[in-house]
Amino acid sequence: MKTKIIFGILFSVILLGIWSFFVEPKIIKIEEVSIEIKNLPSSFKEIKIVHLSDFHSKNFGEREKKVLENLKQLNPDFIFITGDFVEWTTRDLNSCQYFWKELSKNYPKRIFGVLGNHEHRHPKFKIIKNLLAESGIEILDNKTKKIKKNEDFIYLIGVDDPHEGYDNIEKAMEGIKNENPKILLAHSPEIFRKVKDKNIDLILVGHTHGGQINIPFIINFFLPLKYDKKYKSGLFKENSTYLYVNRGIGTTVLPIRLNAPPEITLIELK
Repeated sequence: MKTKIIFGILFSVILLGIWSFFVEPKIIKIEEVSIEIKNLPSSFKEIKIVHLSDFHSKNFGEREKKVLENLKQLNPDFIFITGDFVEWTTRDLNSCQYFWKELSKNYPKRIFGVLGNHEHRHPKFKIIKNLLAESGIEILDNKTKKIKKNEDFIYLIGVDDPHEGYDNIEKAMEGIKNENPKILLAHSPEIFRKVKDKNIDLILVGHTHGGQINIPFIINFFLPLKYDKKYKSGLFKENSTYLYVNRGIGTTVLPIRLNAPPEITLIELK
């Protein structure tokens, strides 16, 4: 009897290992979210935004190809990317840039992003910034962009990585008036406590990977947040501000995911 129990446990562990290494990291789940924003201009009603995060790309591989395939089906109006385009150890930056060019090819001047901690840790940080710019992805480095559609616009605010302390929300919001809706891009939900009084309608972040490894009864096994660990993944609302935490596409430290599948978020504004 004991032998059967031991065998059953070992068999279950093996199956779980196979799933977490070879299956779940390759299953990209589309999460659809509808957000109601006050004073939303008519041109922006029911537009589609794709939120991507945490590619942790080492090259233009199968994961990246699946992202492009999904985008063809979703056909968004805008794409917002919240950091960690590469792993800090990535060497083949030219291959990564090919992915970024393919990403932006069908969405000229409609892809915006911010940088994450892995870009800052990378020894070729400045080169990565230049390659992203050359690829047609506009990085909002503590600054604001007016996103226009017809005669209307909304504010898109981008701050540098708050996890490593590169964010400067005051600089990013210089010159903003309160009457138009505001969307904030940041790499980590650690920005949330800093902007709750800024009248921001929606904050999009990543960094957490949704925990990446979620073992039942073991909480926050992998959750790289200094505080506010409750913002692991999904939609939150405090006062009039929404926060959405994307689980990301790639992995870090270990190439596995368990109960935290890769995610592409499709957001509809109402």
